[in-house]
Amino acid sequence: MAKLTISLIISTLLIISCSQKTIETADANLSALSESSLLGQWKFKSYANGKVPAYDVTLEIKDEEGKYTLNGRSSVNFYFASFETNENKKTIILSALGSTKIAGTTEANQFEMVYYERLRNIEQYDFKDKNTLIFYLSNPVKEAMYFERK
Repeated sequence: MAKLTISLIISTLLIISCSQKTIETADANLSALSESSLLGQWKFKSYANGKVPAYDVTLEIKDEEGKYTLNGRSSVNFYFASFETNENKKTIILSALGSTKIAGTTEANQFEMVYYERLRNIEQYDFKDKNTLIFYLSNPVKEAMYFERK
């Protein structure tokens, strides 16, 4: 009888501890869940005016121990930056953008300079759907960059 009682107590404690973990997961911070939707690999598809890049440009957003970073490959070089986000306002503030210094064609270098300048001017973000990320820019006004989840 004592073994049965101990077994019942242990079983009850295991069930309770499992239930508490499920509740904690269900009550997860909505901000963390929303920000995690930014995370992942993206491909630059176009600007708001419909202009499509002639190059395969990538972007990856990571959470590295609570610090958000982005990196990717532009027309020639690899680039990187860290950023802060305000989930309520869907704003992004990029730190200084860095890149490698590989030489490219004149056209590829010109594209890259414009691309980097527009990344520096990201002001807000939103999602058209779960696979389309939109960055809204402060300059040029009413410009946006569209990325598709890879």
